[in-house]
Amino acid sequence: MEKVKRENAKYVIDFAKEIIDRTGPRLPTSPEEKLGAEMIAAKMEEATGKPSVTETFICAPRASIAAIPILGLIGIISFGLYYISPIASLFATVCDFILAVIQVFTYSGKLDFLFKKGESRNVYNSVDPASGKTERTIVLAGHIDSSWNWNLSLTNPKTAIPKTVVGVVSILALLVMSVVAIAVGNISFMSIKDLATAESYGGMEIFRIVLYFLPLLCLPGCYWLSIYLTWDKKKAAPGAMDNLTGCGLAIALAKYYKENPDKAPENCRIVCMGFGSEEAGLKGASAFCEKHKNDGFFDDRTYVLNLDSFRDRDYFNVVNGDVWLGTTFDKDLTEVCYKVMDDMGLNPKVIKNPAGGCDSTPVMRIGVKTVTLNAQNPTTTDYYHTIKDTVENLDEDVLATSFELMVKTVDAIAEYDDKRNCK
Repeated sequence: MEKVKRENAKYVIDFAKEIIDRTGPRLPTSPEEKLGAEMIAAKMEEATGKPSVTETFICAPRASIAAIPILGLIGIISFGLYYISPIASLFATVCDFILAVIQVFTYSGKLDFLFKKGESRNVYNSVDPASGKTERTIVLAGHIDSSWNWNLSLTNPKTAIPKTVVGVVSILALLVMSVVAIAVGNISFMSIKDLATAESYGGMEIFRIVLYFLPLLCLPGCYWLSIYLTWDKKKAAPGAMDNLTGCGLAIALAKYYKENPDKAPENCRIVCMGFGSEEAGLKGASAFCEKHKNDGFFDDRTYVLNLDSFRDRDYFNVVNGDVWLGTTFDKDLTEVCYKVMDDMGLNPKVIKNPAGGCDSTPVMRIGVKTVTLNAQNPTTTDYYHTIKDTVENLDEDVLATSFELMVKTVDAIAEYDDKRNCK
């Protein structure tokens, strides 16, 4: 197995290098993402010996996480409006808060119509069981696109999350102060000038002076949100770890089972999947699940392993949910995957994705068993969603271990499926 592990680890690294050398960063719906999808589909065909399936869909690439700078800009505008018309400031901050909740924190997409649309694509292929009889399906999925550069994390990972939190709190504080300003009356520059020349001050006068200067505390947070990321695709993340490692491992597994049909679980179809526009609010997985939820692709014996970022040897994780999206993935699959990692001595952790979301959420929402696996430090780093996510930073040992983990996990899921179905 050691030789096989090493060969497949090298396959994943070479795969990532070839993609990035030709595409560079692959932002959602960009021409580079399209080229990446075409190259990945071709790699799948090489691995399985049959044509890949490509499905296109339309989405708004900047309507979720990429909208965070807009939240900051609206916050800065709200600050200016506060001194002109607190009512206008209140309206702007309420709109900002609604945009944040609907588009950024829940990925609902209800306001996607406000954003420019583009075309993205999902690609997939499969290795059918040698017996010709399919009783169960294991989907190995990664996402094709890479992310915008997270400026705050690249600059200082330790302060990126606190600055983001301060930004969100600042917008809420502006909202509250706008309400208070409306209640106490005008707090314009002229009113403060009048107060400054007053002969005496009562409690209300002092309160109005404080209320005049207090919004200044909100400016840094709004500014940090406005520079949260850059939309410049030349400065975007190459996406070697996140997530060409996931796509590469999925294809490597398909290739392994095609070349070694005796190693595959009995009567098991292996699907390798590449979802598009994951960074745009899980749009590829959502589109795929919506298209196939009732056409027989998914059934009670379908299991989806979402493979999302493999780099850090000390952080093998089973991700069993997305905090922002309020989701929890399949309990049984979580236990199966954890046991495999534990038996391998990987010191695994079961964690929830603390921010954003992953492609297991749309799968879970249509009632299919799914869980996400990764080998990634869950704290903020300067190589997650930044220009430092390069092939040079990948670890061959981690990828070799990850390949072995996937083989053992597929076997464990098949064993679990047998028990579920009394075999």
